[in-house]
Amino acid sequence: MLTTPIKPSADQYKQASYWVSLLHDGDCSPQQHRDFQVWLSKNTLNQQAYQEVEAYWQDLGALEAIAQEPLQAARASIIRQKQTQRRWLSRQYLAIAASVLLLVIAAPFIQLCLDNGNYQTAKGEQKQIQLSDGSLIDLNTDTKVRVSYTLFTRKVTMEHGEALFTVKHDADKPFEVAASGGIIRDIGTQFNVYQQADKVSVTVLEGEVSVSKLQATTPQMLTAGMQYTYSQNGPSQLANNGDYIDVGSWREGRIVFKGQRLDVVLEQLSRYHAVKLNTSNPKLAALKVSGNFPTNDLNLALNTIAASLPVKISRLGADRISLLASGKVK
Repeated sequence: MLTTPIKPSADQYKQASYWVSLLHDGDCSPQQHRDFQVWLSKNTLNQQAYQEVEAYWQDLGALEAIAQEPLQAARASIIRQKQTQRRWLSRQYLAIAASVLLLVIAAPFIQLCLDNGNYQTAKGEQKQIQLSDGSLIDLNTDTKVRVSYTLFTRKVTMEHGEALFTVKHDADKPFEVAASGGIIRDIGTQFNVYQQADKVSVTVLEGEVSVSKLQATTPQMLTAGMQYTYSQNGPSQLANNGDYIDVGSWREGRIVFKGQRLDVVLEQLSRYHAVKLNTSNPKLAALKVSGNFPTNDLNLALNTIAASLPVKISRLGADRISLLASGKVK
């Protein structure tokens, strides 16, 4: 099951937009200030929504200029009504006009707020996130990312795990993925990012990306079929991955190995299950494995391996399985 932190609702963002517009208008009564404080103190989600909408107001430097003419027109209309209407009603009209205006202008920003947040999967889970700009993020097992959209930038931070990004390209608003000291920038593409403890692998399935390491002076350009592996302090490696299509096979519930060492295969299978898989025999660890294995059926994967290699399965507990030699290993 996907776990995400609690975040403000669309209604809370709309309420926050109303209060931001009212407070910025400059004609807010003492009672309205008190009402605002009551609303703000109700819960932390109201506070979060207000802070984010206020930040968007500040970021949009042209907002005041955009809003000035309509607000002046609203004020002029209210002034004309002062001869026949009470002042408190006029103020109410002004507050409504200002809040409606901000809601119209801020509607896309509210949607950005709803995009933002942390997204996480547990072992064995996959999840697709659809963002408001049309981009998609597919999360693989045991993965956590943080989405941070602003008025002018789109950024995703990889905390750990693996994700496949299908990006809706926007030259004026670049899409970036930060992972372990590197920045991957979209140039209209689909790419996979796998962040391990000591390295990050970027594989391009379609289009083109650039990868910039913090200490590098020039970015590494990647096109479809290319894979770039880097670490924060170690060397980087660029390769043409002829099997790059298989990199995203986990979205279909399978994982493909072609001549991989057995210890690497066990490590990868462990990612999808709450079980530690290993072999303590160095010769067994070096055996090569090829095959197409389901990510949700560990018994089938292990039995398939045991049927093709001189190994036997030893269950050492509920959460630990070791592969032992079942015969002579060359």
